[in-house]
Amino acid sequence: MEKMRWNEKWPFRIQPSVITLGFFDGLHLGHRRLVQETSQLAGECHASTVMMSFEPHPTHVLMEKQPVPLIYGLTEKEWVVNETQQIDHLVIMHFEPELMDMEPERFVNQILVENFHAVGVVIGSNFRFGRQNRGDAAMMQKLCGMHGMECRVVSEVRDDGLRISSSRIRALLKEGKMEEANRLLGRPYFMLGNVNKGRGLGHRALVPTVNLLLNEARQYPDPGVYVTRTFTQDGAYQSVSNIGHNPTVGEGISLRCETYLMEFDENLYGRDVRIEFYRHLRPEIKFESMEALRNQQQIDIQNARAYFAEEKE
Repeated sequence: MEKMRWNEKWPFRIQPSVITLGFFDGLHLGHRRLVQETSQLAGECHASTVMMSFEPHPTHVLMEKQPVPLIYGLTEKEWVVNETQQIDHLVIMHFEPELMDMEPERFVNQILVENFHAVGVVIGSNFRFGRQNRGDAAMMQKLCGMHGMECRVVSEVRDDGLRISSSRIRALLKEGKMEEANRLLGRPYFMLGNVNKGRGLGHRALVPTVNLLLNEARQYPDPGVYVTRTFTQDGAYQSVSNIGHNPTVGEGISLRCETYLMEFDENLYGRDVRIEFYRHLRPEIKFESMEALRNQQQIDIQNARAYFAEEKE
């Protein structure tokens, strides 16, 4: 898969292509249905597949909107798109007032037709585009028809009678409901990061951990302790992770993910890791002493081992 940033002064001229459009935060099961339909249509048209996404999220640009905390950053989004093995080109468009004010007709003609030579477009039934959100699925079908393109509109995907959406998954993450969030995502929620050198307290008084500094503007799982699995360049390791500010150690600690890897005792400082989250074990709390925290950490590790033992059965 190739990632590109769109620039109207530098036409890509991908010929021909089938494009799916959206923000795709989390790339959940609803988004994956769009990807599958895009791949199928591209096969019928002998075309390449393009996912067109935007950065930043529109709510981070529009003053009257409350900024939405994102499930994944661009790096994680790119990782999941690549994992699907169904998208040839991930195109990132910078979301700005000029794009927001573009008339739907111009958007289709200038971007989809002239720059990407689209022969097909795949969108969700609630997709909106163009000036004042004037464009909807029906208009996209009409405009595509005028250019001889096929437009497929994918119905919403539901789970438990409710629509699968990024906002629904954000709410589940906020509550620490990992099993349900993972089901809607279609894969375990994860974070990518470079291991940061912490205070070193783990090696002196507590269970040694690897640390990732987190972005306060993102929607991470609720602060607490989770059963996780950590992937390094050398392999995958069962682990326990704590998301939070570590109140027992001290005040003013930035939001971070501290992870203990079982059966692993090497230095990972400066190396990239991927951490997948499976189950919430307990909330983050402030303990009366470091000894009490260490005792609880041992219990957390035992509970994580029990989870993985159940997983093998």
